[in-house]
Amino acid sequence: MKDTFRDLFATQKSAADLIYHLDKSLNGGFGGTNGGVLAAICIDAARSLAVDRIPIGIDARFVRNFPPGPARVAATPLNIGRSLTTISVDISRSDGKLATRGTVSFVNASALEPVDIPGIPESDEELLHPSNGRIWRQPAAQEIPLISTFRPRQLGKTSKGIVTASDTIWKSGSLQEAACIAADLSVGPPVAAALKGKSLAMPNPDLSLRFCSQTITPAYLVSTCQLAAMDQGLATTTLEVRDQGVLVATGISSTTCLKLSN
Repeated sequence: MKDTFRDLFATQKSAADLIYHLDKSLNGGFGGTNGGVLAAICIDAARSLAVDRIPIGIDARFVRNFPPGPARVAATPLNIGRSLTTISVDISRSDGKLATRGTVSFVNASALEPVDIPGIPESDEELLHPSNGRIWRQPAAQEIPLISTFRPRQLGKTSKGIVTASDTIWKSGSLQEAACIAADLSVGPPVAAALKGKSLAMPNPDLSLRFCSQTITPAYLVSTCQLAAMDQGLATTTLEVRDQGVLVATGISSTTCLKLSN
C-alpha cells in the first residue's frame, strides 16, 4: 500500500503538464483504466491550483478509453474567486488523444458559515459487513485487473440499490479521490441485474459527484448504486458513497448498454 494517492503513479512534471503512469492493475472490463481512477486523477491534478481549498464536486466525461501507459494531465483554472474555484482538467493518452475531461469545483472554507445538518440517513436494512462481502468473481472470458486491486465486494441490496465496498489502496488523504473510485466501481451491478444476464457491454461514459464530508480517508468506502431509469439502452444510476454510515458523496452516472460486435 502506498502512502498517498499521488504515490500510486510515480508522477512527474513535464514542461507544462503532470505525467501519471497508469498500469494494467487499474484496468476495468473494457481494456482501459477505470473511469473512477481517471476522475480521481482530475481532482488530484486540480488540487495544485486550488491550494487550501476543499473539493466540492466533479463532473467527469470519459471521452475514450485509456490503455495502460503515461497520461498527460493538464489542469487549467477557469475561475479562482474569493469563495469558489473551478478547474478544468484534460487527461490525454500517449498518442495525444483526449481520454477524459473533468471539471472540478472547490470552495474556500473560510467563506462559509459553519452550519451543520446531518446528511441523508443510511438504510437500516441488513447487509454483510465489508470484511465478509462477496468479492466479485473474475469473468471466465476475460480478466478484470481492478478486482484484484480494489477488491470490490457485494454487501447486499437495499431499497436504495446494490451495495458495494471497495478498498482504498493508499494510507492517507484524498478522500474525494477515493469516493470517485468507489462510486464508479458500483455503477455496473444494478445495470447488469436489470439486464438479467443479457450479454452486452456496459461502459459508463460519465460520473458526476458532489462531496458531502471531510472525514479522514478510511481503509474502504461503501457505495450504494440504484438504477433510476433505463430507456432504449441508456441507463441512469444514482449513487451514495459512505464511510461507516457517514455520507461522503452523492451523484449520478450514465451507462450505455452496447451491442457486442460479432
